[in-house]
Amino acid sequence: MEYRILITEPMSEDGPDWLRAHGYQVKYARGTDEETLIADLQDCDGVIPRLAVMSDAVISRCPRLKVIARHGSGVDTVDLESCARHKVRVVNTRGSNSTAVAEHAMLLILACAKTFNTLQNTYRAGQFKEARKRASGVEISGKTLGIFGYGQIGRCMGAMAHDGFQMNILVFDPFCKPESLPDYAVLAEDRDDIFRQADFITLHMAATADNRHGIGRREFALMKNSAYLINTARGSLVDESALIAALQAGEIAGAGLDATELEPVAADSPLWALDNVILTPHCGGSTRESKSRSSLGAAKGCDEVLTGKVLTSPVL
Repeated sequence: MEYRILITEPMSEDGPDWLRAHGYQVKYARGTDEETLIADLQDCDGVIPRLAVMSDAVISRCPRLKVIARHGSGVDTVDLESCARHKVRVVNTRGSNSTAVAEHAMLLILACAKTFNTLQNTYRAGQFKEARKRASGVEISGKTLGIFGYGQIGRCMGAMAHDGFQMNILVFDPFCKPESLPDYAVLAEDRDDIFRQADFITLHMAATADNRHGIGRREFALMKNSAYLINTARGSLVDESALIAALQAGEIAGAGLDATELEPVAADSPLWALDNVILTPHCGGSTRESKSRSSLGAAKGCDEVLTGKVLTSPVL
């Protein structure tokens, strides 16, 4: 039987090329709205979505669909309960963008530490001397980095921060055992220890119903006034209204956000007016290298499911 795989959005051709070379037909979606996806999936055995939502409406009306191979690690855009009911396997490309996200988080840490927005905006306004006078950044060497979530991205982040910048590493992850940590990382027994002790806090855990708005007014009150929050994970992890209030009140020094609750950030959001907030458009995992790995990994994930191989990165 010849299998057909739907590509929902533009992606690196490494994956589609690999599929063709291994006897698969590749089809490109005409759009990502539900009705278009349903129509395009009628003759497909697998699908590789990037941002496209694999809802119950889509899954339940595509009887030929056998595998969803997520281009990336997050599966919050896939209705896993529906997949389980309809016996659709789900795989992802866990680890394919770990380096990219960790590097982006480090970029945000440095941009916050060096007050990048203030310096650039003042300089762009033609105030060279004023920009130099207003330079008041801090060094990150010797500072404490608190890492929430010590999976592949969190571990990559910790290694970069410690080995490259001599930062102290404090970790909170309820699924992590102390003996699994490198000797330079300390596992916090209480999540509040991260908020009290860290100079920079970076988020690298999956978004779930249980941790929605898990970082809010209480947590910001625990943080140092000189501390920064970095989020390259999911916007739902943070109570954004509480974050804005904490930033405006000077409860924390600033934030570097690649992920926000509403994407894109609303034009009238107070976040845009805050010089101590660095905003990027949820692109931390998007590098040429990571896109190539994700594309190829998703293609191979489809093949593993459809040909009965051992799954490299199973979700369901």
